[in-house]
Amino acid sequence: MAAAGLGVAGAAPAGAAGSTRVVEGEMHIGRFDAAVAEAHGYEIRTRSDGTQYSVRKGAPADALPMNVVEGNCGRSWVWEDGIGNASVRLNTGFHVRNAVAARSWRVQLDDNGGTSTQPFSGGASGAYWDETRIVPGLTRGPGYAVVRSDGSNFAILTDGAVCFSGGPSASTIIY
Repeated sequence: MAAAGLGVAGAAPAGAAGSTRVVEGEMHIGRFDAAVAEAHGYEIRTRSDGTQYSVRKGAPADALPMNVVEGNCGRSWVWEDGIGNASVRLNTGFHVRNAVAARSWRVQLDDNGGTSTQPFSGGASGAYWDETRIVPGLTRGPGYAVVRSDGSNFAILTDGAVCFSGGPSASTIIY
């Protein structure tokens, strides 16, 4: 189930077993967090057309922006691999263009028994972050994992950019 603009990745993360399909999606800047930018030496400016951008504090008025609101800022992913005993190995993460001050991140898991959510929110990290965990107690059969693109999954970069996940998903068989 690939959405427009999403690509299918070709290799599983280290330690992933079995045959797994994952869809990666771009992350995009949806807004800026001026307080985070300020705390890390940046300021948010607004062009006459309302477009915001981030520059180092004290940059000249004609300084080129580091980015634009409509620009891409990274990639996000999720892997789900059935490992037996009604469990899955779940891996999710992102690679964005700058260090991260904080993130709001959760993966929705669907199986024959219903829907559950795995929270991965947290604080500062480098531009690359990923986490792997084993999720037990699922119902055997088809499994589906998704990082929703509804605005609830994002990374706040140290320059104040708020990068939202494009909604990657993965499926597996839980046995």
